Formats: sequence, C-alpha cells, structure tokens
Amino acid sequence: MELVVFLPTYNERENLPLVVERLFGLGLDLFILVVDDNSPDGTGEIGDRLAEKHADRMRIIHREGPRGRGLAGIVGLREASAMDCRFVVEMDADASHDPGELPRLLEIAQDADLVIGSRYVEGGTAENFGLLRTLNSKVAKFLTVLFLGLRYTDPTSGYRVYRREILLPLPWDRMISPGPSIVEETLYYIKRNGARIVETPIAYRDRHKGSSKITIGIILRWIMTLMRIRWTAARN
Repeated sequence: MELVVFLPTYNERENLPLVVERLFGLGLDLFILVVDDNSPDGTGEIGDRLAEKHADRMRIIHREGPRGRGLAGIVGLREASAMDCRFVVEMDADASHDPGELPRLLEIAQDADLVIGSRYVEGGTAENFGLLRTLNSKVAKFLTVLFLGLRYTDPTSGYRVYRREILLPLPWDRMISPGPSIVEETLYYIKRNGARIVETPIAYRDRHKGSSKITIGIILRWIMTLMRIRWTAARN
C-alpha cells in the first residue's frame, strides 16, 4: 500500500469517526492504524466498530499498562513501519490536523525522508491557540533547540509524513519518552541519521471536540525528558 496512517487516541470517541471517514474520503491507498491508550470514554469500542466497518483497511491496537502519548507513539510507529508501505503518516485524532492537507504533504515527501507539517513556517497558522498555548509553544521550541539542537520552526508538530525506511533503524527499545516528547525524540534520532527533513505550512485548528490532555505535570515531565534524551543517546 502507499501509506499507513497512525492515529494515537485517548478519549477521542467524538473525533475519531470524523477523522477516519475524512481520511478514507481522500481516495488514497491508505491503511489506518489506531493505538488507543485504554480510553475510559469508550474510544476503543468506537475504534473496534470502525475497524469492523473498514475490515481490510483499518486496525486498532488496545494498549494496557501505563498510559502516555510517547508509549503509544513507540508502539504505533514501530508497528506501522513494519507494514508493507512506502510512507507512514502520524497525525492527531482530535481533528486539529486537517486530513485534507495530506495529499500535498505526500507530494512533498516524494523528495524527502520526513515532512513536518509546521504551524510556524511562512504560510502556516495556529487557530484558536490563545495566549497561554502560544507561549507554551514558543517555550517548547526554545527548549528543543537548547537541549536537542533541533533548529526547526515547529519541532513539536505531530503532523508528519515519514518515508518508511527512516523509521526502521530507530532505537525503539531505548527510547525514553512516556509523553509528548516522543515527537522530539523521534525527530532527534532521524536527524542524527542524516535524513532529508522538510517543513511545510499547515493550518492547525484547535481540537474539534473534547478537552486537551496537556497539564502542568505533563509539561514538567516533558522538560525533564528533553534533557535526558540527548544524554541517553550519547551513551548508546
């Protein structure tokens, strides 16, 4: 197949069906892989019904044990890269990433190893962010440059198209991100391996329904993990 779209989910019962149907409506040769983090709101059951409806084009993995965006990311990207496809797409399941932009990102990916959908490169937008979210994003970018040397306009973006081959050599067993820092950790190793990385503008729209999972505790753990990623990589 052309691509596998990986969707990590936690409490997205209202958004997941919308995103899935919009992806299938693109008419692309794609397979959807959902990794649900044992959502208490029934997202997993919704995913099961969608996977049954699209039997040959969708699968859901139900994670148990400790929850975390990073833990789900490791499972999802590792599993997707083991499938027979050309590209692996990572995007949020809350409808903040527009599936309609995917064909353009795929076109750019023909000449790149990784395409990052950026909110901050010229032409990109971040709608309904508010002052706090904007400040948090700017601080995140600064710390990612400081600790990991990732000098991109939007290193925290989770809308990405990976050429499958660049995911295969990543040290999944040694990755340490339990939370959202998985996107920076993945980017750090891909850059270190000499991949061709391109940023392209996207229109980011704050989640369709539901509430954000980001808390002060998650942010503090994210900062600590950023500091540990480079140290861990240097030891291996």
